This record gives sequence, structure tokens and C-alpha cells, in this order.
Amino acid sequence: MANNKRRYRSRIQIVADILEIARSGSRKTRIMYLGNLSFEVLQKYLDMLVNLGLIKFESEDDRTYVATERGRQFLEDFHELEKYSEIVESKRRALQTSLGVVV
Repeated sequence: MANNKRRYRSRIQIVADILEIARSGSRKTRIMYLGNLSFEVLQKYLDMLVNLGLIKFESEDDRTYVATERGRQFLEDFHELEKYSEIVESKRRALQTSLGVVV
């Protein structure tokens, strides 16, 4: 039997995924498919991100969303947090191993 575990993403991870896709400009459909989001969920996130100034709607003609400078800064901070989280998790496993705890 296949082990099909679903990976649930946090809100921060979903925001980072959307910003990464829209970094250099993407249409809503592309963000929806690459971000693996339903249309309704995507619309809620896009509205929130526009209101927060993390993403902007480029133009009516082009219909693309682009990450703002503030959105790109969010991405940098997110990637830095991920890096430190991986370090912490690695150290936690090493300490558990040294105590004989099965990881």
C-alpha cells in the first residue's frame, strides 16, 4: 500500500509560495496551479497580500500579479527562517540521538 501522506502548509508557507511564483509576474491561473490552490483560497490570499502591500496587480491589460519590494523582503526573511529552522531541527535530532532517543 502506498504511503500517501499529505503535506499541510502553514499560512506563511502558502504566502511564500505565492510570492515566489509572482516574483517576476504571473497571472492568477498560473499562481493557482503552481501553488496548488483552489480558486477561492487563492482569491482570499491575493486579496490579503494586495491589502498588505506584499503583491500588486500589475495592470488590467496584462492581468498579472507581481511581488512588491516588501513582498520580496518577506521572501528573504522567510527563507532565512527556514534555514534556521532546519539547523534547529538538525541539532534537536543530534541531541535526541545522543540521549538514545529513537528519532
